[in-house]
Amino acid sequence: MLSALLIAGCTATNPESSSTSSPAPSNRSTSTSAPTTTAEASAASCREKASGPKTLSYANRSGVEPNLTSLDVYLPPGCGPAPVLLWVHGGGWRRGDKSNGMKQKVAWAESLGAALVSVNYRLTTPDSGVQWPDHGQDLAAAVAWVQQNGPAQGLDPTKLTLIGHSAGAHLVAIVATDQALLTTAGADPAKVSCVVALDFSFDLASAPADKMIADAFGTDPQVIAAASPNVQIERNGAPSARFLIATRGGRSRVADAQAFVDLVNTSGGSAELVDATPYTHNQVSTQLGAADDTLVTPAVTEFVQSCN
Repeated sequence: MLSALLIAGCTATNPESSSTSSPAPSNRSTSTSAPTTTAEASAASCREKASGPKTLSYANRSGVEPNLTSLDVYLPPGCGPAPVLLWVHGGGWRRGDKSNGMKQKVAWAESLGAALVSVNYRLTTPDSGVQWPDHGQDLAAAVAWVQQNGPAQGLDPTKLTLIGHSAGAHLVAIVATDQALLTTAGADPAKVSCVVALDFSFDLASAPADKMIADAFGTDPQVIAAASPNVQIERNGAPSARFLIATRGGRSRVADAQAFVDLVNTSGGSAELVDATPYTHNQVSTQLGAADDTLVTPAVTEFVQSCN
């Protein structure tokens, strides 16, 4: 059995830089669509080849640059709505973009017959005024958009897996454990099948990325506790989604991951752990989908296939 944890940091010296480039101007189309049922989308014409990225807006927020509340849809060839792998980038809640490092992940999703939806969210940059729960509210809005509008875009929202790395791993874990984030956004937590969290910490109070956490969440212990997936499980019980966690590093890091897995399982949920040592923090993400990867991709592939 695989088991679960998120762990802070980007590398040993820079905990969270899964994505470091700034969003570039895009010529991609941006649009919204009305809700459509899965059955209606099934009747649509088949896709002879893969397509994407198609950029769509999942929320309109006053004063917010539209790219930050947009997502990119990549569809595989095939007929009818495709299962959805919703990807959330890392970057310490302060940098990164949905377009970074996607080629390999898109090809991997396509090999599984799945669509890949890569999501942007508001970032805690200097003078932005962005702080928790802004990041979580944005991801919850993106999940709601997929559930409500996905079929019109060739997506099957009944087969939805959330995957995130680093800060993105925190976000996919917290929306699955603090279900009020999803319900407030209009999403149905019960329709999130699975969560894959790649290398971050479930307990923000003990995570090593002190400065990034203070910038993104503030210093109020109650806020930090409420934004921690482990605390949400202790308060609310096991999440309905199944969890797969990949971590790496020293014994204490892996032990922290195992502790979260044990918490999920003893609460009545399902969680599995993959030890991706000797990968670096960034490699846990960059190796996903690589043909020669034997640590992360096989385990995540098996898990995702079992979810769909």
